[in-house]
Amino acid sequence: MKAQFLRLRSRRSAEVILVVLGLIPGAVLCRAQTPRPRHDFQAWADLYGSHPLNDKIDFQISTGLRYGDDQGHLIYRRITSGFAFHWHRFFTIEPYYQYSVSDTIFGPETPEHRLAVAATVGTSWKRWEISDRNLGERRFIGAARDWRYRNRVELRRHITALRKRISVFAWDEVFYSSTINRWYRNRIALGAGRRISNRISVDLYYLHQNDGVSRPGDLNTLGVSIRTRF
Repeated sequence: MKAQFLRLRSRRSAEVILVVLGLIPGAVLCRAQTPRPRHDFQAWADLYGSHPLNDKIDFQISTGLRYGDDQGHLIYRRITSGFAFHWHRFFTIEPYYQYSVSDTIFGPETPEHRLAVAATVGTSWKRWEISDRNLGERRFIGAARDWRYRNRVELRRHITALRKRISVFAWDEVFYSSTINRWYRNRIALGAGRRISNRISVDLYYLHQNDGVSRPGDLNTLGVSIRTRF
């Protein structure tokens, strides 16, 4: 009787194991067939601070947060520190270091270290201020390495609206990655800004992004940028 009970128990255990093993591939396949969404609505907030060391050099520090509607939580946090060298009224060099943590195609909570140099040339045309920023980045994302080039052209104009002095602006930025060896991202933004005091200014903007690589890559974004001098 005892031997029969043990044989029955062993057979049932084997059946349970077979059922579990049969379910595992289906679960894995189901997860693999659930891609990250291509589109998302996001909210971005950035704070930039600068401190003049002398007439030609500023120390800069900034931080930023991004919220993804699809993920339902903060998907990006960064902190950046560097310098701005004003060699001419319309020419600035900005080397900086950035550390960030984000949800990317490499996996959740992906840390990134970034070394970058930005060169910005600006001028005035009629009532418009025109700037062209060329940015080179060396990115360290886990075990991955990437060189990235970004070019952003911006137009800005000061106007009076509702008895307030504000600025309206538009810019377009394109991205090139050495890893995939092609231009893969474009961002275009429209917005308005106002100087709150001699030390603080605020920009509000809408941004649209097209990206054929990142997930999500096609974004509609509302953003705010606060700049201060201390």
